[in-house]
Order: sequence, then structure tokens, then C-alpha cells
Amino acid sequence: MGHKSAVGKILENTYLIDGNMAGIPQILSLYVVKGKKSALIDSGTSQFAGNVVDQLKKLGLFPVDYIIITHEHWDHTQGAAPLLKALGKKVKVYASKTAQPMIEDPSKIGYDFGMGPIEAVKNVTPLKEGDVVDLDGVTLDVMTVPGHTPGHIALYDKSNGNIFVGDSIGNKVDATTFIPSHNPPWFNKEQLYATLDKLKKVKFNSICLGHYGCWDGPDAKKILDDAKVVFENFWAFFDKNRDKLGDINYLTKSLTQKYLSKSKTVERVGEVFAQVVITWLRDGFKHYNKIQ
Repeated sequence: MGHKSAVGKILENTYLIDGNMAGIPQILSLYVVKGKKSALIDSGTSQFAGNVVDQLKKLGLFPVDYIIITHEHWDHTQGAAPLLKALGKKVKVYASKTAQPMIEDPSKIGYDFGMGPIEAVKNVTPLKEGDVVDLDGVTLDVMTVPGHTPGHIALYDKSNGNIFVGDSIGNKVDATTFIPSHNPPWFNKEQLYATLDKLKKVKFNSICLGHYGCWDGPDAKKILDDAKVVFENFWAFFDKNRDKLGDINYLTKSLTQKYLSKSKTVERVGEVFAQVVITWLRDGFKHYNKIQ
């Protein structure tokens, strides 16, 4: 019950892989779903693709048959090209029809997260609402869940009562750290609300996030309500402080004191983690509100 955050098997047919985002453990989670065939959900970053390969081999999951990318952001797409080379076989890459053009041509993303170039991945197979990825023993139903990005998808493992939602609802990194995900350059508030309402209609016992790990039991049931509150708290702060959006030190200090003062992740990683994340959230707010 609660938070499943350790690398390895976390649910029936499901394994957690640590993406080691920026070299930091327990920030970015990838998943492998295994039937007779296996799918890696998200690819992580290029810098730590070798580490992902090592984890897959250690768990007996290498090579996978498919890579499914939940959305267009660098930390979910950048590792795909080096992983495809390391896998050494023909691997089908899936993403939504909306995300496909940006994975095949990353220059279309239009926002530099400062995390290095993204190598293009060609021949991405597009997915749409209602499609099913069949792993021969486990199926993943595709749902469109825009807001965080226009091309975001969730994957519903109905037989095991589990859903993979990427960054679509926010980032509950640990029990003390819940951060919204209104990142640039495409965040859409109305679509986020629609996605939260849509996911509330899905019968799931566990919910797996891109940042970080899988939540089950009572935590899974209330996470969608909590995500809305977290988003609205941060959004209201940025709205109230429009005249201070250029002062990232003020924004970081204020938001950390207000909402992350007990965050074990901020304590573990350092304030630089909060500053980077809050910079992205600030920019997402500015993009949505067309603030220069």
C-alpha cells in the first residue's frame, strides 16, 4: 500500500525503472509492462540511457519489444534514440498522433529546457484514443489526456487495475512532494481540468506517474483531487505575483516555504531542484497567459 518507488517488480506484469534524471535517483520513473511481449513506457534522457539498459538487463527485461512515449517533453523522449541503438533489434516506437511529429523532428518543440539536444526518432507509430497495445497476455488501452502537453496519452492496464499517466496530472515525487506540471510550451489549463475529470471515471487501483513511482490504495484514490488542489495553489501564486515573475529567487523561496517546506525531495536534492522546477512552472504560466 502507498508508494512503490524501488526499482524492480512493483505490480503484476509491471516493473519500475529509475530514469536517473540529471543523475538524481527517484525523480524520473520509466516502466516495463510484460506479457509474452514487453513495452518500455517512456525512454528517459540520453545521458542515462546506458543506466536504463543496465537495469533492464539486471531484471531480465532486455531487450524490450516496444517503446511507448507518453508525451513530447525531453525527459520522456530524449533516451529513445540511444536505447534503440542499444536494443540491437527492430523495436516499434509508439506515441500519440499529436506527439509523433515532434518526436520525429524535435526542432518543432520550440522550448529549450537546457538539457541538451534530442535526437530524432523516425517511423513512430501513431496512437489515438481507443487504440490497444497488445503484449500477448496484457493489453494497454490508450487514452488521450492533454493539458500538460497536447499529445499526452495515458495507458490503462485494465486487467491489473493500473494506469500509467506520465506527467498529465502532476508530479507526486514522494509523500511530502507534490508539484504541478504546468510546464511550457503548450500547457492548457482547460484541458488539464478535462483530463482530471476523465481519469476520475476510470476504475483503477494504482496509478503510475512519470515523477515518481506508483501509488496504490487510498493514495491512488485521492491523487486526482489532490492534483487539482496542488495545481490551483501554484497557479494562484503565480497569478498573484505577476509583477515578480522575473525574480526566480523570490518565486523559488516563496513557493518552497509555502508548499515544499517539508519536501524530502528538496531536502535530498537541494534547492536547485526547486529552482529548476519552479522556473519551468513560471514559464508554463507565462506561455499560457501570453506574458513576454
